[in-house]
Amino acid sequence: MNSTTRRFRPARGARASARIMAMASLVLFATSCARVKEVAQKQPQAVSVTRVELASFALEAEYAARIQPAVQVNVIPKVGGRVASVRADVGDAVRKGQVLFTIEKGDFDAQLRQAAATLRSAQANLARSNDTGQESQLLSAQAAYDQAVVARNETKSVRDKTKRLFDQGAVSRQQMDDLDSRLKAAEIQLEAAKKNLNLVRDKSGVQASAVLSGQVDAARAQTDLAKSQLASTSVLSPLSGHVSFRDIEAGEMIGTSALAFIVIDDSKVLAEAALSDRSIGWLSKGMEVEVTIPALGALGDRKGVVDWVGPAVDPRTLLYPLRILLDNADGQIRPGMIARIRFPIEERRQVLLIPELSHFTENGLDYVMLARDGRAVKRAIVLGESDGSNVEVLSGLAEGDEVVTAGQEFLSDGDVIKVVK
Repeated sequence: MNSTTRRFRPARGARASARIMAMASLVLFATSCARVKEVAQKQPQAVSVTRVELASFALEAEYAARIQPAVQVNVIPKVGGRVASVRADVGDAVRKGQVLFTIEKGDFDAQLRQAAATLRSAQANLARSNDTGQESQLLSAQAAYDQAVVARNETKSVRDKTKRLFDQGAVSRQQMDDLDSRLKAAEIQLEAAKKNLNLVRDKSGVQASAVLSGQVDAARAQTDLAKSQLASTSVLSPLSGHVSFRDIEAGEMIGTSALAFIVIDDSKVLAEAALSDRSIGWLSKGMEVEVTIPALGALGDRKGVVDWVGPAVDPRTLLYPLRILLDNADGQIRPGMIARIRFPIEERRQVLLIPELSHFTENGLDYVMLARDGRAVKRAIVLGESDGSNVEVLSGLAEGDEVVTAGQEFLSDGDVIKVVK
């Protein structure tokens, strides 16, 4: 069975009446809006104004900086070995000379005992070379040599006299030969005494003492080194401050090139920044600057002193490095925080100034609203430098002009205004 669906359609007369009613409503609404707008335009808008005057102001430069510890020391052990104990952790406050960690000392203790034994042996050898027995041998050898010299000289004197008599025929050949033999024996005896004396001197003289003294010095130096290595098994904090880094655990092996701890002295900190060539020339060492650390809130306003000004531009950034020293006795400033540094760079005298918030920008141009005869007058201006509160006006205004400083965001050119305080 077929069914037919019928849709209701209003009569043509009814549709026309509805369209007429809708158009009437739109006309009434538009008329009402126009009347509201007309009434609003007639009502003066309350604004505040300020008079444009000639004044002086100082330009300031502001740069971002990062806080770093004033002193930071990397702690690396002087001797290697197995870590016996670790006695500090990151964040701990430490004193200069406090033990940070220890290394097992068994091997170093044995080395010290061995070096001490070598020193005692060298000292004993030196003492024996200087005792009375050696001195007695030296005296005896010297006496024998002196006697041999006297005997040889006496024999030679007699032989020379006999030789003159022999030449005159008063002495026989046998007597002359006998004296020659005696002189030769005396010279042999003298040579033997001389060699013996030199031998004794070599054993107990200056050279022997110097050698033995050198051995004692070497043994003492080895002992001192062993003592130092044993003492170095206790690794101490190089300064008072806080531990900022630790990379060591008990039981592990550590070498003499391993970074175990970093200790920082944060009683003073540095704000490090990079400045342009325009600003760097206004700073010098010892100059006071303002530093703000936003993370500290109300406690973030500090006074800093220029600690170092970079003598040359950084080739990577084309900026000049700068360090500002800050006192941190309260411990509130932490390394890694962001800071802002401010300092004056130039003073402008007798220039036209308006409040920074009184101007606005449209299509890339700057404007202000002037108060003239009870109406707002839109005026294009050219701005110069700003100190954050006031801005310099290069053209567009004259001294004595009244600039709207509050309420200008609701104004159009020609609007009726009422100046209120």
